Amino acid sequence: MLNVNDKKKSSIKRDKVLKHANKELPEFPRNIAGLEDYSENWNFENAAHLLKRTCFGAKLSEINQAVALGMDGSVEKLLNQEELTPDPPLNDTDYETGIPIGETWVNYSKWPNTFRFTRSYLAWRVSLILNQPYQSPNNIPFSIREKMVLFWQNHFATEGTIVQDQRYIYWMHHRLRKNFIGNFKDLVKEINVDAAMLVYLGGIYNVKEAPNENYARELLELFTIGKGPVDGEDSYTYYTEEDIIKAAKVLTGWYVEDEFSGSERQRFEEGDHDETTKVFSEKFNNTSISNNGEDEHKDLVDMIFQSERTSEYICEKLYRWFVYYVIDEDVTAKIIKPLAKVLRDNNFEIKPVLSKLFKSQHFYEIHTRGAMIKSPADFNLGSLRQFPFSNTSGFDFRDLYKFWKSRNYDIADQGQSLWDSPNVAGWAAYYQDPLYHELWITAVTLPMRTKDINLYFNNNGMNATSGEPGTPENVRIYAEPIKLLDEIDKPDDIGFIIELFCKWLFPVYSEISEEQKEDFKNIVIGDNPNMWYDEYHEYINNPTDEAKTAINKKLKTLLKEMCLMPEYHLS
Repeated sequence: MLNVNDKKKSSIKRDKVLKHANKELPEFPRNIAGLEDYSENWNFENAAHLLKRTCFGAKLSEINQAVALGMDGSVEKLLNQEELTPDPPLNDTDYETGIPIGETWVNYSKWPNTFRFTRSYLAWRVSLILNQPYQSPNNIPFSIREKMVLFWQNHFATEGTIVQDQRYIYWMHHRLRKNFIGNFKDLVKEINVDAAMLVYLGGIYNVKEAPNENYARELLELFTIGKGPVDGEDSYTYYTEEDIIKAAKVLTGWYVEDEFSGSERQRFEEGDHDETTKVFSEKFNNTSISNNGEDEHKDLVDMIFQSERTSEYICEKLYRWFVYYVIDEDVTAKIIKPLAKVLRDNNFEIKPVLSKLFKSQHFYEIHTRGAMIKSPADFNLGSLRQFPFSNTSGFDFRDLYKFWKSRNYDIADQGQSLWDSPNVAGWAAYYQDPLYHELWITAVTLPMRTKDINLYFNNNGMNATSGEPGTPENVRIYAEPIKLLDEIDKPDDIGFIIELFCKWLFPVYSEISEEQKEDFKNIVIGDNPNMWYDEYHEYINNPTDEAKTAINKKLKTLLKEMCLMPEYHLS
């Protein structure tokens, strides 16, 4: 518990942060480009911008590959829809759970009711992000898959603490991963009767005698069309309260099987389904939906998707996720409405929309760069992913799970649990004006980010287990930035390295002053301009452990200072 003085200090820190926060949405003069194809020179900085926005972190090797592939080739690889199903999470605990150690719990017929499987799931999710792209037989160099899984998780938000059953959360996110850039309309139909969603928003209590409106309300307000401003009594721009009641009746009769193995745990009971004809308001052209049994919920989705507003709504959310949070009249006219048309023209397939956006002149405009604050997952896991660390291939999987769990705790403490959305609207940073993603940075979370960067580049490494240092039970993971030198054209030129790192790590290279770059150089060479050149060649000519350690330490110190820069928090 904070004492009075601590509370006062905390309040002062908070006030200092809020002093510089948005009080209203920013307005600035700009003449934005549209969705016309990007036609300027494709270079390292453009490739870095693309991968930073669409992946978690961007490895130096990946950016170099993207440069070689060109824009079209990079976007094609990024949006590759190759069927990839990662191995499921494993039971890693010695406690009695009914599942042997090293085997998965996702198909267990009966809910084990243990928080330890929640931790197992979270460790596994971290591993998927860090190891993207996973299990790709065609050697896909990078993928948007896990970034899109997180997007859909935020869009179809559920609270794991309410759902509780880890199997339901796993299989819901499996749907999102399988259809990560597939058909939006089909995905909504799947979510309608997904076990996790049925439990979370009370669909299992929605019966004809007592319709439960929770899911119907969120389906309209948050998942598909959006409500818009109030335009009358019990009426919003795009639907009415009566439409919610009718939609709830359409959705009656669905339950979840607890003791059932596999992904399809939902069950339809015809006797609990409202078989009356539901007539919707003029907002939906007075459309009637008659009894269609277990397929009736699909008819509801088809009706909602007849409105052009539904395509515009999801394009707005994609724009805020990948580009910027301010959507003014100019953005609406030049970006959102044309993207929505692309979505409708392609029968609600998401891939053509993202392809158009990522190849557009607008996406690469200078004022879109550095305009977003990285989420905790982007900042923390992105950092771990983009820098080389010691080889963990020989680790016991339980040691790796412990390491991954710790990383999840870090980002959860900073407001982005991979298990739990704060509410049905998702993370406030993607909808709460005027702050939006400024909400990621507070007097509490900023020191946490600093702590994590210091940890990643600690010369003593990071614990994967809780064993005492120096014992076999103490498994550690070390940053090894020396591996980066194999990917650099002039590894003996510290000036060249710093120029490259600035282009790699900061969203707008031109904003890094020559004075700042000199400061970075001094971290490495001090007063001796030949120090790096000499030590590098000494290492190459005689690669002893001592020489390797000296090079590694210098690079870790440099990267730590760069990652502690305010610019590194931006994307």
